[in-house]
Amino acid sequence: MLKTALRPRSLAFLAVALLVAALFVSLSMWQLNASLRSTTVADPAKDRVSSLQDVTAPGETVTSQQADHVVSVEGRYRADSTVLVPGRLQDGATGYWVVTELVIPDSRGRWDVADSDLGLAVARGWVASPEKAPAAPSGEVRVIGRLLPTDAPLPDHNLPAGQVGSVSSAQLSNLWDAPVYSGYVAAFSENPAAELAPVTKDRALEPSAGLMSAGLGRLQIDQQPTDTSLHALNLFYAIEWVVFAGFAFFMWWRFVRDEQLRRENPEQYFYFEGDYFWDEAEQSYYYWDAEDRCYYYFDDQPAVAQQARADAARTLSPHENQTPRSDDGATDD
Repeated sequence: MLKTALRPRSLAFLAVALLVAALFVSLSMWQLNASLRSTTVADPAKDRVSSLQDVTAPGETVTSQQADHVVSVEGRYRADSTVLVPGRLQDGATGYWVVTELVIPDSRGRWDVADSDLGLAVARGWVASPEKAPAAPSGEVRVIGRLLPTDAPLPDHNLPAGQVGSVSSAQLSNLWDAPVYSGYVAAFSENPAAELAPVTKDRALEPSAGLMSAGLGRLQIDQQPTDTSLHALNLFYAIEWVVFAGFAFFMWWRFVRDEQLRRENPEQYFYFEGDYFWDEAEQSYYYWDAEDRCYYYFDDQPAVAQQARADAARTLSPHENQTPRSDDGATDD
């Protein structure tokens, strides 16, 4: 078997198998890296600043398609509406979100059940402790931030006054006694409404844009993952390519094995019209080629027996020397 494996043709086949296996392993590593990478599908359109009215309407639930849009809205902060939401992380530290109602002027007509101008919960920023929460800016301001769906309401029985368990629009609507949008905005930027919006030509928020209230940490909220289904699929492909690489080596081993079996049992790999005979001296089968008018052994090499022996074999009884092999015609396996 080793001698057959070291033949030039076997070594050439091995080189091809190695190249194919290396290619398949490279593809497997690529798929594995793809399965381990983050599969967050970010929509660039959601990072371009849009008007709040163009993204959602009052009285409607903020859907996954609407959530994460960066929106711009103008209004006035209601001075007595600020609440704190505890347990919020910022740069690894636990603190509070400062949430205030932004009253949108001339918005009552946007919702037929509203009895006053609409409000929007705005998470203005983060503070490490309640006493560091600054008052909301006065006057009409423009707020630019990421629109998020409302949180589920949480009980606040054990919280100090002025704190709520979550940014729940329903809970805040009862607390402020005002109609509010179902979602809320995590503010990235505040500036006076009379000034130009800090937005670039392609509708992206300018990097220099900030908050008007000193002491507030700007919230760091990116788009949420929208598709993680490729993890398992990429992992399956990685395993599949490894299997293909192993199959390349299997094909080489099968080639060497078949070559060895042909050399050991050539009669099992030849099918042809006519009879073949056994040469006891050469320990090999041979047959008569009518076209070449000579005998051949089964390894496709001309018989080396003496012509006299070949002539004698021609006169042997078919019952003693012939072994019918096949009636199906001549093919070489």
